[in-house]
Amino acid sequence: MRAPALLASAAGLAAGVAAVLLALDVARVEERLAVDDARFRANPVGTGYWTSDELLPGGLARRVLGIADDVEHRRAVQAFWLAGPRLPLEERDRLVAERAHAQRLLTRAESAAPTPERRAQLANLRGVLALVSTSEDGNRRTLAQAAADNFSRAVQRDPGNEDAKFNLEVMLNNADQTTGSGAGTGSGGGRKGTEFGGAAASNAGSGY
Repeated sequence: MRAPALLASAAGLAAGVAAVLLALDVARVEERLAVDDARFRANPVGTGYWTSDELLPGGLARRVLGIADDVEHRRAVQAFWLAGPRLPLEERDRLVAERAHAQRLLTRAESAAPTPERRAQLANLRGVLALVSTSEDGNRRTLAQAAADNFSRAVQRDPGNEDAKFNLEVMLNNADQTTGSGAGTGSGGGRKGTEFGGAAASNAGSGY
């Protein structure tokens, strides 16, 4: 067999192997997302979610699936829960760094979110974090205003977001109260908790 033919045969074989490996990676990534979504619902403050060991380098399977924004969304929502929004005030006070980190991730994910519904969900969570942080005396009024602004933006982007509407209504009804002891501990009523909506994570974190 002549050299060009050998090279073509080798290239074809390599391409075939790569295609098989990519298919395996895609299946592995999709399975891991589904498994970790279930793990997250059971334990939102667990570790090691939404990662996978791929056979091909460079995260090719994730790029093929186009899930970068989905994973970013999931990690931002988990950061929200790691910031302890439902802890008692005295416990939340020690989580200042975690809340700041969560706000950064939520802000970035909201900017990158592909749909108004997802942007509204993230804005609602940003509002909740601002609201539960109003126990800090120096920033109380500023944080309360930030919470109201986030809830309002969430409602504007998705009028069907019941959690954001509930939170905004509570804020408006308690406009003269700028502590985290009212609306902050009940925001969203826990109606949807830590749900994810399939591969798109469309319901991730909607509700609190």
